[in-house]
Amino acid sequence: MVSTEPDDVVAFGPFRLHWEHRRLFFGAEEVQLGGRAMEILVTLARKKGELVHKEELYNAAWPGIFVHEANLKVTIASLRRALREYSPTENYIRTFVGRGYRLSDQIIAGDMPSIADLPVVANTRFPELGTVIGRDAEIAELRDSIAANRLMTIVGPGGIGKTTVAVATVQLLEDEEGDLVTFIDLSRAAGEEFVIPSIAAALGISSGSQDRLEAISSILARRKSLLLLDTCEHVLNAVAHLCDVILANTRDVRILATSRQALRAKREEVFWLAPLDVPPPDRTHTAEHVLLYSAPQLLVERASEKGKYTMEDGDAFAVAEICRRLDGTPLAIELISSRLVSRSAPDVLKELDNRFITLVGGGEEGPLRQQTLLATLEWSYALLTKSEAAVLRAISIFMGTFDMDAVVCVVAHHDLDPTAIFDAVAGLRAKSMLSVEQMSGGMRYRLLDSTRAFAGNLLEASGEKPAVSGAYARLMLGIFARANADQSRLPARQWYAAYASHADDLRRAIGWALFRHGDPLLGMQLVASGIPLWHELSLSEEARRNCEHALAEFDRIGCADMSLKLKLVVGLAAVNSYLSADAGEAIKTIETAIRLSRLIGDTNAECQALGALARYRLLPGNQTEVRKILKELKRVATHSNNRPAQWEHEILLTELEIIHCQYPPAIARMERLSQEVRRFPDGTASRFDLDPKIRSETTLGALQWLGSVRPGTGLNTVKICAREALELHHGWTLISCYTHGGLFTLSECQEWPLATQYVEQLKDTIYRHGMPTWIPVANCYAEALYVLSGARHDPDGPMSAFDELRTGLRQLGRHAYYALLIRALYAIGHVDEGVRILDYLFEIGPQRSMVPELLRLRAIKERSIGRDDDALRTLGQSLLAAEENGAWGWRIRCATDLAALLRDQLRIDDAKSVLEPVYSQFIDGFDTPDLQRARHLLTELQNFGRGLGS
Repeated sequence: MVSTEPDDVVAFGPFRLHWEHRRLFFGAEEVQLGGRAMEILVTLARKKGELVHKEELYNAAWPGIFVHEANLKVTIASLRRALREYSPTENYIRTFVGRGYRLSDQIIAGDMPSIADLPVVANTRFPELGTVIGRDAEIAELRDSIAANRLMTIVGPGGIGKTTVAVATVQLLEDEEGDLVTFIDLSRAAGEEFVIPSIAAALGISSGSQDRLEAISSILARRKSLLLLDTCEHVLNAVAHLCDVILANTRDVRILATSRQALRAKREEVFWLAPLDVPPPDRTHTAEHVLLYSAPQLLVERASEKGKYTMEDGDAFAVAEICRRLDGTPLAIELISSRLVSRSAPDVLKELDNRFITLVGGGEEGPLRQQTLLATLEWSYALLTKSEAAVLRAISIFMGTFDMDAVVCVVAHHDLDPTAIFDAVAGLRAKSMLSVEQMSGGMRYRLLDSTRAFAGNLLEASGEKPAVSGAYARLMLGIFARANADQSRLPARQWYAAYASHADDLRRAIGWALFRHGDPLLGMQLVASGIPLWHELSLSEEARRNCEHALAEFDRIGCADMSLKLKLVVGLAAVNSYLSADAGEAIKTIETAIRLSRLIGDTNAECQALGALARYRLLPGNQTEVRKILKELKRVATHSNNRPAQWEHEILLTELEIIHCQYPPAIARMERLSQEVRRFPDGTASRFDLDPKIRSETTLGALQWLGSVRPGTGLNTVKICAREALELHHGWTLISCYTHGGLFTLSECQEWPLATQYVEQLKDTIYRHGMPTWIPVANCYAEALYVLSGARHDPDGPMSAFDELRTGLRQLGRHAYYALLIRALYAIGHVDEGVRILDYLFEIGPQRSMVPELLRLRAIKERSIGRDDDALRTLGQSLLAAEENGAWGWRIRCATDLAALLRDQLRIDDAKSVLEPVYSQFIDGFDTPDLQRARHLLTELQNFGRGLGS
């Protein structure tokens, strides 16, 4: 087949590489690659399907430079990691040991992981590495040490290269051994109390999770993984405690930390990182001899990258002496290297000598090597222009990467011309004070940890921090105003890629403006603008806490902006409809949102509030009130042509029909809705809290299993939805899918392994997004599945889950959960415990949809104690209730149990007359357990009848 791609485009899997322009796309989204990773990919792509030898890759990524093989391996690992972020189940780059690599579309059998092997830990972005020089032996030794020890700490002074060695090592481990690596930069943790929140954030756990340490252990315990905790020296006690807890509660988790001091944790092994090698003093050196040592190699390499510097024999002594004066410290060498572009090595050595006499010889406190780094930073700062120094101080405010527009915003108080700012950034980059990362949409910048801390102290001392913080907060407000506008037009994945990385900066801006009263009005506006992001990331507790604080501040300062208050109230109402244990307070908040939206004339906010109120009213079953609310929601949504609100109305009306066991109209409604939702591409309408496609089709699948004669169709629909919910990475949607139909259908169809995997995903999602109120449901399924799959045989787990359910929120009180626990207890012979739960449900009044199944479970108890006549009557009532409800899933089960009882009483014709009319109605799903059991019983009855006849 002839390719239809342009000559400069190479396609592999879902990716398209425009190699002439050095741009890689996944669909319409650009994939972010570092410069050397891109050159490697281009070289492989131009010979797609062929072996590319290592020498050719070296020449492409490091032209004219000798580098050790570890650099190539690290770059390949980085490239594979970037591709896995978009296509996690496939490996397009094959390794030929000792020879080279090949790019291919062909995926070798066995590469496709199971659901349990899919990432459950956030693959956080590593800092981009330059060429790694002089560390091959350390990297090899560290790899061996990590294999033998679950906790390793790289210890050395600041600027010695701990992060570089750590990142290079773990990238190789991830690539070669399949470890899932999560990088956590603890330099941002202001104190020990922020360590666990930092780890939780990196793993995607909500800042509102009540026991984040337990959540961290639970998530990490799921698969083989490696944590890289970078820059721990200022939070030693907290990190040591964290490591002790994680290692005690997991089996396959390894931890690599970097610190200027040992952690002193229980299982810690320390790896002391030495400086780079320097030539010995008091000798005459040639350039060739000097370059045998790693410190001069780094200095010359970095200088040549910046300005094509080449060392001659006349420079050899000065270069060697510079490296000795800097104690072989890589960061100090990086900072000095830019001076060699415009000055001779002897001149740079003279400048360095003069500066060190002032800074280090003046009685500075601290270790000598630490003084060396500080002196180097001070010296580098002193050599900056006034504009460069101002820009450096201002950009220390950023938590992560930032672009040029962001720099312009935070230095606005200096009234610098944009050209001067651009020149200042270029100067900082040239002087190694600023790192550059090539990402989709252009270049982004970041400060190294030591430089950020140094510049942050200068910002504080300069008195400029309030002005910079204000500009930073206004910048975040502008970014999230664009985010909210883009949410309706960008696909969810693209929107997430563009804006999710700003969550830390938004949190910091809110902290300054709102919680520290830097600018309360701006803080409230930031909270309102952040609500869509928190919904997208399912950070429910963070959204609730911020909205509540902002509303309190609104009243405190007497703000009169009702539109702003409406946004805050609607945001709080949406969260409360899922989580609030205080029904009165939740309804009061939602009704306030409705009044405000009508006062202002904001129909979108009114629809959101009406939907929240309907959801909350549906949960306790207040159907009369719900009908009125839904009628009003439909009227407003139709009048304003609000499509997501119209979809929400259809889903909520279906839930009401399910409560009344009106299955045929509910199925028809969901079939229509799912077809309509599919017609709209992702992003044409913003989410109405939950993904409408997955939500409607999960409901449809569960209805098809329970309320139709197509249980096989229902099961297949649920399987697809459960997988899609996992891949969507939207916590609220996954929780809704799994707890409202997904796990119910899988459990009823005895899909134990698949259901168990999804329960683990459910638990992880609940922990990550701070929704502990849903833990009782997750535990219910987990404990029941442990028993039903044969993994456990004691009743303690199911009974504990029962206690959690009945003391939890009313929103969680679906009787299907209890029925599953009863069946689990029956399965291991603990009928009395199961009857306790059954009696509880009949005492409080069983939900109508579950009456047939609960009666059937009562009949099982009656048969177990020899009361077959009572069981016969109970099964008759169960079958009648199932017929009246139109619940085919319960009906076939009840009919089978009743026919089995009649068979045992030798009433063969009566048994067949009960079961055959029900079984004959089914159209598909004949391999599901209930229909298999019914068919086997019918076969037995037919054979029994022939036996009697003969």
